[in-house]
Amino acid sequence: MADTGYNWGAYAFLTYSTGTDIDAIDVNDEATLTSDAVDLDGKAACEISVEWVEDNDGACDGKVLVYVLGADGDGDYETIDDTPALGGVIAAEQNTTRYKRFNVDPALFGTFKILVDNDSGQDGDLSIWIRTATIPAAS
Repeated sequence: MADTGYNWGAYAFLTYSTGTDIDAIDVNDEATLTSDAVDLDGKAACEISVEWVEDNDGACDGKVLVYVLGADGDGDYETIDDTPALGGVIAAEQNTTRYKRFNVDPALFGTFKILVDNDSGQDGDLSIWIRTATIPAAS
């Protein structure tokens, strides 16, 4: 019987600043971090996993917003001012680790970036993983 299901790859860190892993990156309150571009050409599915760690710096009074920025056709990407797609909201809490997982549909995004906007009231450590899947041709 032919292999026709989703074949998921391994998780890898998403990167920013042209290749730096988003692995426990400190993001200040009222700051953003934008990933490098991700190309979904030939992919059937894409999963994003976000971890936010508040290290007991103080009480949080807001949220961490995660956006998916699409390409604009001119080689640029949406910005936070363009009202991009919301990937998820993390309810930050003092001395707590929170996770948010969501999918980016390759039928809707050929390429994308992830933007994280820290409005939590405290700095936090951000990690983002990605994995993609293909579906092999039926034989």
